[in-house]
Amino acid sequence: MARIIKSLLKSPDDFKTFGEYLAYIRETRGYSLRDVDDTIGDLIKKKVLESGCSISHGYLRNIETGDVSAPSPFKLKALAYVYRIPYEMLMQKVGYWDETLNKVTRDATFTLMLKEVPQMTASEKKSLLEFIDFIITKRKNYVKGSKKG
Repeated sequence: MARIIKSLLKSPDDFKTFGEYLAYIRETRGYSLRDVDDTIGDLIKKKVLESGCSISHGYLRNIETGDVSAPSPFKLKALAYVYRIPYEMLMQKVGYWDETLNKVTRDATFTLMLKEVPQMTASEKKSLLEFIDFIITKRKNYVKGSKKG
């Protein structure tokens, strides 16, 4: 199977349909429809995934073109595993989980985007984490200050 061919910088919300998002992820990862089909089949044989997770390349094409708009959670589990993206994000994008999971989705998308930043040095990662800590501390101080009023 091919390696990632370009950075994943888009969130699921950047796409009109779930199928467009899945096609983007597959293409970004450098996979053909057949690659995904074969990989999932191998994972089922190795008992990493359940047999209900089986997906043919034709079925995956139908998902990507919008002919299948709500694949089963088993199929989503397989795609999440192969594409290395959060299962919960796919479940929400299809509509199985409601808006209460928006935070989980945003956090998962942010984490996924950070992992895809090419060639981030240790120093850059440290600086980014320090900045995030700064924002959290600032927010905590703001919340404490606003309760005193």
